[in-house]
Amino acid sequence: MSTDNKQNEFAPPPGMEVHVYDGIEEHDNFLPRWWLWLLYGSIVFSAGYYAHYTFGPGPTLRDEYAVAMQQLETVRAAHAPKPGQPGGDTEDSLKLWAASDTHREKGKEAYVAKCAVCHGQKGEGGIGPNLADDYWIHGAQYVQLAKVIANGVTDKGMPPWGALVSPDELKSLVAYVRALHGTNPPNAKGPQGEKVVME
Repeated sequence: MSTDNKQNEFAPPPGMEVHVYDGIEEHDNFLPRWWLWLLYGSIVFSAGYYAHYTFGPGPTLRDEYAVAMQQLETVRAAHAPKPGQPGGDTEDSLKLWAASDTHREKGKEAYVAKCAVCHGQKGEGGIGPNLADDYWIHGAQYVQLAKVIANGVTDKGMPPWGALVSPDELKSLVAYVRALHGTNPPNAKGPQGEKVVME
């Protein structure tokens, strides 16, 4: 076969451009029809998508965000602790509970049975911190105390009591622990945590 016949055998179809660089031929191949239809279809779809969400009835990002936040609030409300459950009481409701001598006495009974082994019979501290001074590791607000008692501090060896005491017993424990403040028990353990101004 002659050289001319070989060149004719690989000659590009009519209308196709051929570029030659340093003796290397580069053919301008036609794109497959399926690929072109995909491209054209994507362009048409994107134009419709843009018009629907920019000028049409499609929800904007702000609309979708508002719907998502509303759903989140619904879920939060459904799973929020109820009053009487650990974490379900407010600072004011716990203060009101703590104002009762009866509740504080019940809290003292629970404290002696469950807490005194680590915090001392009078809150002076031992394995656990002093509960009668102005220094607190996890905060001294009523809700903070309720959370610590309910959830425990496992890395410090304090177990979670939330599942082992009733909601009323938990609130009474909080009332009694707060009542220990300023009692200055003998042999008190040194300060731990940050100084807190008690209300």
